[in-house]
Amino acid sequence: MSAFSIILLLVGIGLLVLGSVSGYALFSRSIAQNKKANDETNIGTLWGLFIIGVWVGLIFIWWALPKANI
Repeated sequence: MSAFSIILLLVGIGLLVLGSVSGYALFSRSIAQNKKANDETNIGTLWGLFIIGVWVGLIFIWWALPKANI
């Protein structure tokens, strides 16, 4: 693997972890019993981190891994 592929793989794994943590925060917030009315701060940010982190992380990991010659 080249240095570029290793960096891309590490960034992809980092984004995937960030998206997973954001997904966990969304999940734990949705099942919390202490729901406050009009407490929607940072929900958009969590959804953005989840979607971008998971999708871009998976794309970077796919791009960094060596391709099989079929």
